[in-house]
Amino acid sequence: MVNRILFVLAAALPLLGGCSSTFTPKTCTLDKDCGDGLICGLQDGQAVCLPTPTTCAHDSDCGDGLICGMKSSQAACVAPADAPLHIGMSAPVSGPSQALGTEMKLGILLAFDEQNAAGGIRGRQLVLDFLDDAYQPALAEQNTRDLLEVKPGEGEVKCPTTTTPAVAGQMPVSTTPLNRGPDAVLALIGNVGTPTMVRSAPIALETGTLFFGAFTGAAKILRDDLAGSCHKYVFNVRASYAEEARATLELFFKSKVPDAAHLMSFDQNDSFGQAGYDGFVAAYKDIKGEFTPAPADPATPITRFRYTRDDDGNVKTQVGATAAYIGKLLAADSADHTVGILMTDTYGPATTFITNLRQWQYAEDAEQATLKKATRLTLIFSNVSFVGPNALASRLKDAGTIKTPAGAMLPYTDNVLVSQVVPNYESDSSDVVKQYRKLIMKAAATPSFTSLEGYISGRIFVAGLLAHEGAFTPEALITTFENLPKLSLGVGASSGFSPTDHNYSKSVWGTTLDSTAAFKNRYFWSEGTPLQLFE
Repeated sequence: MVNRILFVLAAALPLLGGCSSTFTPKTCTLDKDCGDGLICGLQDGQAVCLPTPTTCAHDSDCGDGLICGMKSSQAACVAPADAPLHIGMSAPVSGPSQALGTEMKLGILLAFDEQNAAGGIRGRQLVLDFLDDAYQPALAEQNTRDLLEVKPGEGEVKCPTTTTPAVAGQMPVSTTPLNRGPDAVLALIGNVGTPTMVRSAPIALETGTLFFGAFTGAAKILRDDLAGSCHKYVFNVRASYAEEARATLELFFKSKVPDAAHLMSFDQNDSFGQAGYDGFVAAYKDIKGEFTPAPADPATPITRFRYTRDDDGNVKTQVGATAAYIGKLLAADSADHTVGILMTDTYGPATTFITNLRQWQYAEDAEQATLKKATRLTLIFSNVSFVGPNALASRLKDAGTIKTPAGAMLPYTDNVLVSQVVPNYESDSSDVVKQYRKLIMKAAATPSFTSLEGYISGRIFVAGLLAHEGAFTPEALITTFENLPKLSLGVGASSGFSPTDHNYSKSVWGTTLDSTAAFKNRYFWSEGTPLQLFE
């Protein structure tokens, strides 16, 4: 990050009384080049020694168009144009999952640019300091350190997650305290992914930095008590994976999935996949009670098939294992079988899994003659929102159709669902979706669920900044966000933050794909209410 050494004061700051019109201030490079009561700032484009700005607590403490900003970690009166608010983001815009970061970044920038065009935050412009992490945990961790200008501290660590990794077997992010640097971003927003989050969030929390609107529904760190009192810095916008799993399971049961033996999980073999699976198991217990009969392996009461991230060959191996399991179900009797598969994955592996399992189902092979898998088997594929819905839809559409033994041409999009954590941008009529469509069209970009999520997260973040009074510090913003008034964004009646709840939305919109890759509304679910189907 560029080291912002010089402090820029408002143009035309009055000089000390008694100076002649020919007085030239002393030039400088650092504050220490100036005498007592002076700092090194810019005047008429030149670095010179100037009077120390007035300290403040609120904008009202400052006059002559100045606002209360931060200078050398202290609140002082500054010119709005000279005090932009820097917000950090680490996400993938390269690598196999680049569509997720690209779209999330786009949505956040739509919200920031919209507010900047309207005058910013009382004159202050919003700046997104972005770094690409390629969905690699180590790079995401380093990006976080860079964005926060992390410095070693003294004494005891502040947060349990600093020294105790959220994922067993990983190294702690630090064994000593960590502090924010003088040019650290105000907050981190929209960071993408669970394996990246478990390495970046602990650093943000230890340094006392807001971790806002992450693009993950994981429970670890973000929605549990692992971080202790440091959890106050976490603000989630989207529903959790556990809530998505609950909505999905309710749909499966309404779709005649009979029991746990006909449920499966296809998930990424890391903390992301584990988050989805844990939610799936918890939802089953909440709806049905304990598993009966008791599973052979208590750790995996629902059959699961795990793939290695960025390994397409491993995905195909899991397809074979899944087919073998389903084949046994079919061989056990002559009845029809409906199988529900929760997919905690990204769009590349999801496409490979769906297309290859369909090819197994409709292959005219020896199994077809004995199992009649084409006619006796109904498969329901439901992906969590992180999959990258639009990228998945595009790839399945491009895959085309498969010929069934009966001669029908079945699109690969058949019976493929995505549990969304934002409304359907193709059909929703809420004000926030209408404004999103207007902005995305103006930007000549293609709309997507992921960029809509980024936009909504950005809108909520901006609303908090606008509501805030006083200097902008992570600590001061906590109370502002906790008391943020209802915004009526159309993301569920119960949406909002409070001092005891930092989870904004608890709603899930289920969508299904048609043959053109369009998203059709299938259901709506919100915490505390039954699943509502769209017929």
